[in-house]
Amino acid sequence: MEMQYSLSKKRDIYVLLFTVPFLVGLGVDLYVPSLPAVVNYFHTNANLVKFTISLYLLGYGIGQVILGVLSDSFGRRKVLLLSSLFFAIISFASVFSPNVFILEVLRFLQGICVAGLAVVARAIIVDVFSGNDLSKATNYFTLSWSLGPIIAPFIGSNLANHFGWQSNFYLFSLYGLFIFIYAFIIFEETNLHLSVFSISTSYYSLRSVVIHPLFMIITIISALGYGVIVLFNVVGPFLIEVLLKYSVVQYGNIALILGFAYFFGAMSNRFVINHFNSKCLLCFGLITSLTGSILMMFLGFISPINLYLVLIPVFIIFFFIGFIVPNALAQTMSLFSNSAGTASSIFGTLTGIVAFLITMFGSNLKTNSQIPLSLTYLALFTISIVLFVIAQKLEHTN
Repeated sequence: MEMQYSLSKKRDIYVLLFTVPFLVGLGVDLYVPSLPAVVNYFHTNANLVKFTISLYLLGYGIGQVILGVLSDSFGRRKVLLLSSLFFAIISFASVFSPNVFILEVLRFLQGICVAGLAVVARAIIVDVFSGNDLSKATNYFTLSWSLGPIIAPFIGSNLANHFGWQSNFYLFSLYGLFIFIYAFIIFEETNLHLSVFSISTSYYSLRSVVIHPLFMIITIISALGYGVIVLFNVVGPFLIEVLLKYSVVQYGNIALILGFAYFFGAMSNRFVINHFNSKCLLCFGLITSLTGSILMMFLGFISPINLYLVLIPVFIIFFFIGFIVPNALAQTMSLFSNSAGTASSIFGTLTGIVAFLITMFGSNLKTNSQIPLSLTYLALFTISIVLFVIAQKLEHTN
């Protein structure tokens, strides 16, 4: 029996669907402007500090496959409360990291906690909404997520400039505490079909999702789009702050502009979703993003690097990723409405692992020009388009 949610209860859920995805976007981007400062603070090399981003994404990926299954068996509320509480505690502990290796471990644990928050938020969408409302709620989720990359670098750069890089983790801690208190007081369980937890049941539930070729292919496309954004978070601070000699605050302002690019893209997608189906919009986003990466590569070959040669093509790419991620998410989540937690966990796990691999590769990219970054973008979007073509052939075959 499905629960009918009142308007006030849906408003309470929308608050979570705003605050949780915003934290997912905040988790990387708030801290990114401080990467060069953390290198100096620990007197270490840049690759070890970049690895704190990669490990966060690895935790974000691994955590979701576990916590998503647990939310199907024990409920969304318990996973949400524990994840937010531990996120607050671990974020506070990160302030006192004695060396970069402890910070790396804590960032990995922080990623696991965010995984619990993200997988529950996506599952709640499917618990509560259906049909066209599901597509709208999914787009709302991704719009909220996009606000993290928009606002976080601006906030993080100013916090780091005035109070040091540790202030970012104080903010993380307070944010996690807010979600815990709000959920504890307001949020009621939305999973009305709790499954009995067993290893064999969980295995077959996960297997049913993993062997679904369309789900896996579209999820990887979405993950590659997200990886493009995160890759810039790893390379961008060193490209702009170190090579081009802009300050941490100036980088925050630049990242603010790029964040708005994704937000405007997702907003544009929200307006046209009623006129075009999600497959067409996904294809459109992939082709235009590929075009932007070709432009970035071309500009890199014909002229010495400057801010505008980086900013303009990346702005174009981020704008059209706003068409890729929400449409891919809507398509995948609609395939498994009866096991939303499990499907959400696989979606998040693949996203985190793909982003982890991309950032690991990006940590070794040279930052003496924009060409290595643009070539990587070109490769990622080419792979995505090939996967999209394969997905369409599979769908027509079935």
